[in-house]
Amino acid sequence: MDTIDVKTTAGTVRGTLTGRVAAFKGIPYAEAPFGQNLFRPPVPRGAWEGVRDCADYGPRCPQPSSGLFTDRATGEDCLTVNVWAPQGASGLPVLFWIHGGGFLMGSNADPGTDGSSFARDGVILVSCNYRLGAFGFLHAGHLDDAYATASGAYGLADQIAALRWTRDNIARFGGDPGNITVFGGSAGATFVDSLLGCPAAQGLFRRAVSQSAAGAPLFGYPAKAAETIADVMLAKLGVPASELPALAPDRILEAQREIMSEVQRGEHPECGRMTIPFVPLTSGDLLPRPPFDAIADGVGADVELIIGTNRDECTLYGLLEEMGAAETGMSPGAWDAAPALQEWILGTYERGHEQGSPIPPEISMASDRAFRIPSLRIAEAHRRAGGSTRVYQFAWRSPAFGGRVGACHGIEGPFVFDDFALPITRALIGEHTPHHVSAAMHGAWTSFAASGDPSATGHVPDWPLYTAVGRPTMVFNETTGVVDDPDSAGRKAWDGVDLRL
Repeated sequence: MDTIDVKTTAGTVRGTLTGRVAAFKGIPYAEAPFGQNLFRPPVPRGAWEGVRDCADYGPRCPQPSSGLFTDRATGEDCLTVNVWAPQGASGLPVLFWIHGGGFLMGSNADPGTDGSSFARDGVILVSCNYRLGAFGFLHAGHLDDAYATASGAYGLADQIAALRWTRDNIARFGGDPGNITVFGGSAGATFVDSLLGCPAAQGLFRRAVSQSAAGAPLFGYPAKAAETIADVMLAKLGVPASELPALAPDRILEAQREIMSEVQRGEHPECGRMTIPFVPLTSGDLLPRPPFDAIADGVGADVELIIGTNRDECTLYGLLEEMGAAETGMSPGAWDAAPALQEWILGTYERGHEQGSPIPPEISMASDRAFRIPSLRIAEAHRRAGGSTRVYQFAWRSPAFGGRVGACHGIEGPFVFDDFALPITRALIGEHTPHHVSAAMHGAWTSFAASGDPSATGHVPDWPLYTAVGRPTMVFNETTGVVDDPDSAGRKAWDGVDLRL
């Protein structure tokens, strides 16, 4: 196998060359975030001597085991980035991928997120690892002032550090540090929206793509709830806060598992409505305000945004159970609003239900509550603040499982990456991949990263900016095109409904 060397700010890395695509995997951008670095902001990686072999991915950040993600080993030295770039590139646009996984799982080595397809099409792809679960989002500063900087948002601080690494190094790989587009799916999309509203991240990226953001944290995770979770965690661990860095990661993971189970059983109602109590804290130093509020006030208004969701997001969770995937706790959970309000909104979905459709109205309602409506509110806030905003809906419905997959949560990922190798992807999409839908979505993302115009290369029709009049939305389906205010009755049903935690 051919190799290629690049000198970074910390030392020389050696990647592999396949055809004209160079791949560098497992490049450390920060020191291991454990021991003395536990519950502290990421420390930039020190320099190394010689050439560092970057032919293979680094370890995943410590996390619960699950059949959903790669079985690659976890490890403490996990804060790494991967880079895919065309050989001999110069001044190319850069896409920066933030993986999903419910704030608890996943990595930049997940199958289906290889960056070769983007490098093939003239865009450099960078993907990062970041701390997950309690390691990334425990409000440890509530327990001890030593952990106060970035408390409750250490994982977000990791992403900012990886973006800074990208800014400082990507030209050496042939990229343009002034033309970086952040994009992510699910929890990764929530981080995209959070970075958009994060003061410390301003100026690190030019564009953003948010794919099915997990909506609730965007409106704020209250400090009171985060403090309670931190207290519960410390009680379970049974050590003074000052001794937390001496604990083995597995011990913290076990306490996290117990707390997750207790929260989902309703044993800690003071922790709020989140079924996942480890999400970025708002009111801390990194996110002084909820992302929605910051965006509405103009933070990130200079960033060009594409944001959207899938039509049938919530079909995924029941299907995973049928497929034997490990219980993850990543579903949006039940809605605890007044029964009369729930019944009234559900009635809208029942009246609009397509006869014979295997997607029940309850799923459509839950999908909009947890994903579509929060994303539309972010879009509207960004637009009102003067930001360039485009909205999409992924509406191609898979025929798998008798049509019950529909356009489920996460199904757009392989279409974006033009990579259908992951077994669960094949199971959810079915035997016949609609490559014309992939060409449209992958092509639009590539074009957007390059020029800010997703339709410039002709992969999709002209894609107008989102406006209050018409609400033009690019709908990816068997035929891709702009539709004004799709599924408008469902959208209108949520007007005035508070979706905050």
